[in-house]
Amino acid sequence: MPPLDPARQRVPTRRVLWSVTPQQTNSPYIRDVVGAIEDQGWTVEPLTLTTVLRTPDQIVHIQWPEHVSRGASPVASALKHVRAALLVGAFRLRRHTIVLTAHNRAPHGTSNAIDAAFRRSVQRLARATIILVPGHEQVLRKDGAIADDSMVVTIPHPTHPPEVPIELAPARDRDLLVILGQIHPYHRILEFVTALDDGTNRHPVLVVGGVGDRHLLEELQTLASQRSWLTIRPGFADDEALKPVLASSTALVSLQRNTFNSGGPFYALPRGLPIVLNEGPQADDLREAVGEEWVFAVPEDVSTFDMDALDRWLDAERGLPDLEPFDVQVIAKEHIRLYELLRFSEPPLQF
Repeated sequence: MPPLDPARQRVPTRRVLWSVTPQQTNSPYIRDVVGAIEDQGWTVEPLTLTTVLRTPDQIVHIQWPEHVSRGASPVASALKHVRAALLVGAFRLRRHTIVLTAHNRAPHGTSNAIDAAFRRSVQRLARATIILVPGHEQVLRKDGAIADDSMVVTIPHPTHPPEVPIELAPARDRDLLVILGQIHPYHRILEFVTALDDGTNRHPVLVVGGVGDRHLLEELQTLASQRSWLTIRPGFADDEALKPVLASSTALVSLQRNTFNSGGPFYALPRGLPIVLNEGPQADDLREAVGEEWVFAVPEDVSTFDMDALDRWLDAERGLPDLEPFDVQVIAKEHIRLYELLRFSEPPLQF
């Protein structure tokens, strides 16, 4: 590690400002990572104009920049646009160190010019960019989403542990396939259920998630009204609502292309639920990490996947997945290691 700068050691460092905190969202990712960081002696405070201006030279960690600049109504959005512009000025004025987690290749929802400008400003100011998917850096750099001088660090999505250890969970002998996540085209839900609709499918399918695309929801509901094996349950499902769903399922299907960016697989694996993913480097990385019997890869053209191979894989015997690299305490330590490197060290930095 590079030598420490004594002048910077005098500044209190065990505090970080996050743009999203557990008090502001129901995201298990935010809840678990923030909680684990605080368990290790750090204070995570919400990003506000007050906290940004109060003390200079702080670590500011931005998650989903679009949610900083976008409101739920036109009036709220206008106020957030003003705040976003003031925040960018305050970042520079108070000499803060910006860390950006690149959760998505494109922002959630519809962005306007002001949202895009704030996102670009954060990307340019970020001294470090965290990616959750190994190999995602090349795509983001091609998009111009990572500044040339930004250090890139891979810290994967953490697992969300169950109340009952996986080895004590009851054996599964059901056929239900569950699809968790926002009902949006990038999850490729319609393509998957259409591929199953060949007259030989033995698997009931349950789709659970918030509505990101109303037209897609209507298409799925129309199909479900004609297929007894398909059930659509729109709306956000909290931990309590997910317990019976996961307990009655035999596998989780997550076909979005950036699998490590999705919380679904990391919610399912600790509960003994194997996962169906897109074929490609991300499935290969996760299969190598947790064991090949826990990951089934579906080809890019979903209509060509082998249903018999899926059935054989579902019926296979399994041990326990190796989830240690994704333990939330490990993920929190990696965040803290990055914060301390940025606060105490002089360039060139090496994580």
